[in-house]
Amino acid sequence: MDNQDHKKKKGYDEFVAELQKRWQESDDVSIKELVNTTHAYMEAVSDLTKDELALIAEYVKRDLVELEDSGDEFRDSLYYRRIKETVWGWLSDITDKSQLEWHELATELRQHGEYQAGDVVGPGRFDCTLCAHSHEVTHPEVLTTCLECNHNRFIRRPLAV
Repeated sequence: MDNQDHKKKKGYDEFVAELQKRWQESDDVSIKELVNTTHAYMEAVSDLTKDELALIAEYVKRDLVELEDSGDEFRDSLYYRRIKETVWGWLSDITDKSQLEWHELATELRQHGEYQAGDVVGPGRFDCTLCAHSHEVTHPEVLTTCLECNHNRFIRRPLAV
């Protein structure tokens, strides 16, 4: 992992940790507001550029939507039990806070399902669009090219496995 990838992953981790802290301290704040205030806070304290931080915020929003879409089957899966103890465990709890609010956020932030090498991603399974090799992610990481064919595009599998 080069320095830029390390910086993005570290920024992603810090963003998620701050978002978790704000969510735990909030009573009646929407998820969208929490993401926005976390973004503003990170702009003030982070060594990331505005562009880097905006990209990381989009990565986090995309992963929040993916977790919301995963539903109850995912929460019953072995894969979920493996990530439950990570910082991502609390994210699945957020989805119960307000389904209407999630629907609105999801509508705004839909990813068309394609990811590329260099994107920071949260937990999921990513299949190479060229050779279909599957890569499992249990902690936030920067996607690299496919280990089988070196291709740089992926599709995220639904988390309902």
